[in-house]
Amino acid sequence: MRTALVVTALAAVGASAAAVPFGASGERAQIAKMKRDYVSKLEQRSSLAKRQSVTTGGQSLLAPTSKDVVLELNVLFVAADDATILEFALILEHLEDAFYSQALSKFNASSFNSAGYNGLYPVLKQVAADEHQHVEFLTSALTAAGATPPQALNKPESDRNYTFPYTDVHSFLALSQVIEGVGVSAYLGAAGDISDATYLTAAGSILTVEARHNAFIRFINGYVPFASPEDTPQSASNVVTIVTPFFKSCPSGSAPTIKGHPSLNLSSTNATIGSTLKIAPSNSSVTDSQSGTVYCGFASGLAAGFSTWSKGECQVPTANVTNGQTYVVLTTGPSLSDNTTLAGPAIINLGPQNVSVVLTGSANVTSKN
Repeated sequence: MRTALVVTALAAVGASAAAVPFGASGERAQIAKMKRDYVSKLEQRSSLAKRQSVTTGGQSLLAPTSKDVVLELNVLFVAADDATILEFALILEHLEDAFYSQALSKFNASSFNSAGYNGLYPVLKQVAADEHQHVEFLTSALTAAGATPPQALNKPESDRNYTFPYTDVHSFLALSQVIEGVGVSAYLGAAGDISDATYLTAAGSILTVEARHNAFIRFINGYVPFASPEDTPQSASNVVTIVTPFFKSCPSGSAPTIKGHPSLNLSSTNATIGSTLKIAPSNSSVTDSQSGTVYCGFASGLAAGFSTWSKGECQVPTANVTNGQTYVVLTTGPSLSDNTTLAGPAIINLGPQNVSVVLTGSANVTSKN
């Protein structure tokens, strides 16, 4: 039976945040200045690249007149791909922004206190503020770099454009854990495809915050905050597959341009290593057409485990799989590449949900059991 959540230590978090008010002198002011400098740098680089593109008439790729022109033109062409990645990241941030905005409008502090999450609401407000700031930061960075940011969904319309399957505080926090975990995996998966260090810094600065959000929500839900020694990268196609059900409709300019895979249906999202998993594609034709072996592929950290899929079942491997948020696909592999993926991923959470911590002589922190 799940015990009540007591998080009196969160008061200390609020006190710490109050000591350095947002926008005031000190640490937050320094962070704001760093962001302004970063955006200014992108504006300067974009302006220089455009000027050189005009003055060379597009001929410098064949007959470069200076080393600087070659470098900046390379940046211009590389940035086109990097900007596409950050545009995709911005679409995800819009989704997270709407997710927290809707939930924290639907539920108030009393809702969380009544559900046993005393003092949690103001901390989630900070998480929501972080997600909104990510939207503003990426929008500014893309605009400064000469790219067109994906359009935001107007908040009055957000209920029509997004659908999030939670009904109460508990199911909201469970979904928050999944979404934050997907955010970490999305940024981590994109990192290897970003070729310009400036763009990589932008993505990395958000990735680390998303990871802290995820660790905190995991602990609130009773899971180990750091369940595995490495986080799990996911391809853009896999991420689109996961988040597509959250989009009820997408106005022009706000939808992901990357194609996902067919979805998977799971009998349960909680499993253990070595257990049997009931799993099937939502469209059976993707497996009916296969004459060879179909595998369940489990992406876990930087490793992957595989087992054969038969009659709607497969076993969670005992090797190359660790606890934590794990992504399962049906594949013709054994491989997790987009080219061999038939359906998925679906998400399972491996590991016990019974974390409890008591700090002797200090505030007690007890998570749900």
